[in-house]
Amino acid sequence: MENLKLEQTPPPIRFALILLIFLILACNFGQSPETESPIQVITTSLERNIDNNETPTTNAKESTKQERNVESKETPAINAKESTKETASASQDFPELSQPISSSALAVSSNGKFIAAVNPDSDSITLIDAISSGVLDEIPVGDDPRTLSFTPDSEKILVANNGSSSISVVDIASRTEEAQYSVGLMPYGIVTDGLYAFVAEFGSGNISIFKVETGILVKRIKVDPFPAGLALSKDAKTLFVTHFFSGAITVIERQKFRVMQTIILGSDTNLSQFIAITPNGEKAYVPQTRSNVTNTALLFDTTVFPIVNVVDMQTLSLLVKKRITLDTADQPVNMPFALVFSPDGKTLYLANAGSNDISVIDLNSNRGIGHINVGSNPRGIAITPDGKRIFVNNVLDGNLSVINTETLSLIDEINLTNIPLPKPILDGKRIFNSAAIRTLTTDNWISCATCHFDGMMDARTWLGFPDGPRNTPNLLGVTKTSPFHWSGDLDELHDVELTIRNIQFGTGLVKGPIQDSLGTPYAGLSEELDALVTYMITLKPIVPQANTNSESVNRGLSIFNSLNCDSCHVPPLYTDQILHDVGTGDPEKEKNSHNRGLKFDTPSLIGLWLTAPYFHDGSASTLEDVLQIGTVHNVHHGLNPEDAKNLIEFLLNISHKN
Repeated sequence: MENLKLEQTPPPIRFALILLIFLILACNFGQSPETESPIQVITTSLERNIDNNETPTTNAKESTKQERNVESKETPAINAKESTKETASASQDFPELSQPISSSALAVSSNGKFIAAVNPDSDSITLIDAISSGVLDEIPVGDDPRTLSFTPDSEKILVANNGSSSISVVDIASRTEEAQYSVGLMPYGIVTDGLYAFVAEFGSGNISIFKVETGILVKRIKVDPFPAGLALSKDAKTLFVTHFFSGAITVIERQKFRVMQTIILGSDTNLSQFIAITPNGEKAYVPQTRSNVTNTALLFDTTVFPIVNVVDMQTLSLLVKKRITLDTADQPVNMPFALVFSPDGKTLYLANAGSNDISVIDLNSNRGIGHINVGSNPRGIAITPDGKRIFVNNVLDGNLSVINTETLSLIDEINLTNIPLPKPILDGKRIFNSAAIRTLTTDNWISCATCHFDGMMDARTWLGFPDGPRNTPNLLGVTKTSPFHWSGDLDELHDVELTIRNIQFGTGLVKGPIQDSLGTPYAGLSEELDALVTYMITLKPIVPQANTNSESVNRGLSIFNSLNCDSCHVPPLYTDQILHDVGTGDPEKEKNSHNRGLKFDTPSLIGLWLTAPYFHDGSASTLEDVLQIGTVHNVHHGLNPEDAKNLIEFLLNISHKN
């Protein structure tokens, strides 16, 4: 019939139709091989993932069981090949967001109907009705969820599970985890524009980009170490990444998924795990802590300073004069952690995780206009679209504080979860993270977590300690490696009482005068101090990223043994727990107590991948530097470059599991 109709068509029209059909066919068959249809992209990516033995989607229930049967921190990162063709075609889509978004421990959906909060110790998130403030459900996810992000359509929630090295996709309608995908080590921040999920892999030093619908890895971008907080601009074209210990911000453009530049906020800035862009997109605010490491007096109120740094979004530069110094703008606070703006962008609400309070700052004057006490360890804060209510996630109380923004008063408290930690551990964790108690510090100034966030180090060397310059040690796994401190002058973990009194300027958890650190034990003298130590005992080392070159690691082990490194760094703890003079001490600077001279405690090598800089004074920035410093470790002359590389590979892979 079609041929018959064509025959009856007048010649000019028939010619035009034939030409049109020819052009259509030519366009289809002449399509660039670099362009793929959405179906082809997904198929190709799935094939690539399968070739790499990856499962792009996992059953939620099976995934949850599998993740929880794997010990915390051991899930390896995906090693998927990047879908470069997908990047070229799909990265042109820029969905306009209702507002800039930040990775956070608490979020309100864009439609204003839902609130979601992470429960790190319960391995869950809680979904709340934003209108009624009623809890809708507590939903199991991966291990130790840190941040989450709603999709712009308010239908799904993406969750970064720090402990299981995974991200969860939660369906709001069914209130279930519908998928869980493996990512790099220790994911922290996560944001999504609905098409892609952007994940900060804290332990791997990468930003990973996944397709939300399929979980397929699109791109993995190497950035500076310890990426943490994320913020996505309203036009979804630019991603901003904070780096936890350095305070720097990496700027990534989304068109080609590449690093544009790095913004330096100051080498003394630390605890940088959050960034928020103002509603008008003109500025970004970053809550941080400044470390005054050159302070030789080491008085409590001259050591660390809570600040909020401000970045110009047009010039991508630090606005030094706009910096909010919280100890003068407001009453003293500890560990500014997360923030939100009023809808008009004139007021900033800041959650301070250490002092357990909210600072309210007028951004016209940069002065405090209110202060609200909340629960224990507030790590997330969110505001309703109308700006009338603020919600605060108190992660160590397992509840949500609700604040009226007109009266700046607490109007409700919502239970999120029953934290499943034994009471002594939970009490100790609260003490470790708190600067809100006079027994722990003066003027809400310092907490244990200020220098040892999550039990880690702060990557700083402090010059004002009584014994001399001291590189902040990692506390993960420390309980088995007595004596403690670089000087070995603490014979029990309970001696942290001396740090509370001498460094934090607290009145102390034990009644009575200070005892000598090698004298009468503090254990059993205070229920609170016992609880603090009980929590510290739970701090386990983090298994490093799985190394794919086992041959190099094995060669490094042989070199380690041939150099007699194992005579002092004795497996399985990789320490002999004895003090040695290894040629790193400066007699002009060292004032070791108890007649220790220039001897230092042998540090465990477990977790070296995490703990740069090295040595008691931080004099080695890298492991390459370690092999060239002092009298004992200076072995680089006897190693060829390949041997040195293999030795370092082994050192970076030492864990309590091998």
